[in-house]
Amino acid sequence: MENIFEVIRSKKKCGPKIIMISPTDYCNLKCKTCWRLRKDATFNQPSYEFLEKIIREAKELGTEIIDLTGGGEGFMRKDILKIMKLVKILGMKGLITTNCTLVKKDYVKEIVEMGWDEINFSLDGSSPEINDYIRGHGVYEKCIKTIKEFNKIKKEMKTKKPLLRLTFTITRKNFTDIPNFILLAKKLNIKNINFSRLFKWETNKEFWIGERDKKVVDSILRKSLKLSEGLDIKTNLSSIIEFGLDEHEPPKFCFAPWYMLFINASKEAMACCTLATLYHNLLGKVENLEKIWFGKKMEKMRERMKKREFFPECKNCLPEFTQMFNKMYEEMMKWNLKK
Repeated sequence: MENIFEVIRSKKKCGPKIIMISPTDYCNLKCKTCWRLRKDATFNQPSYEFLEKIIREAKELGTEIIDLTGGGEGFMRKDILKIMKLVKILGMKGLITTNCTLVKKDYVKEIVEMGWDEINFSLDGSSPEINDYIRGHGVYEKCIKTIKEFNKIKKEMKTKKPLLRLTFTITRKNFTDIPNFILLAKKLNIKNINFSRLFKWETNKEFWIGERDKKVVDSILRKSLKLSEGLDIKTNLSSIIEFGLDEHEPPKFCFAPWYMLFINASKEAMACCTLATLYHNLLGKVENLEKIWFGKKMEKMRERMKKREFFPECKNCLPEFTQMFNKMYEEMMKWNLKK
């Protein structure tokens, strides 16, 4: 992290540590919480040539992590394994988020063989009754089957990669299921869970957590944190307990413009994943990664963040990023004193 601190203070050039790329907006599911159900939703998908160019340019900038996330279901693309292999050939850490339903059996072995690093499996319940009400009939069974296949192949090949993580969006329909979900992870030999807040759209109102439920939710989250710690399962529950599921104070300092970049399926760059989800503060179309990262709009964003002139949307910063940035800020203050 000291490298980022040095860059912020001296204006030295440094590429993003992580680039989040949406490989497609298309998805085979119609989850009831998803932005795709909005009337104004539009879908795009960049070409392989574009993605190859961006990934190679990311390597040249010193990027360490490529996260194929957001937008749609990556495995809708017939060339997704080719994209993933490119990330590994170039020596970067690879992450991908999937609903599991399109991950074929022969894909699993290929993913393990290439040394892919992390897979996030989207699942919103510990049972078909809860998950499939949100995500669609048969999704739970397919996801569990795919996870078991990954565990089997990893054991056969005697490897810890890829790390398997469950992702769970907390809603009014499933928050009481969180303890059972943690127990499911233990049963599946998964030691990492990421819990997400629900981004509210007009189309998913039935899933909004009301004021009357917040005390109950907080109690369940605290019990679930103790449960996960006792089972040696890593979660981001502490950050959600600290900052909540709604708007909260922005981080003490936002490191995002020096740390990450999000590129959506329309080839548009944004400074962080929260602004990308809320579709605000575009940096422009990506034609050249270096020009976007060191461009005038991004530099203006950095100067703004140095002054703590946050956007209204920054109150929606993901709790885990807010917590991480606050810790980084404390470290930066200690580092400044040493210098």
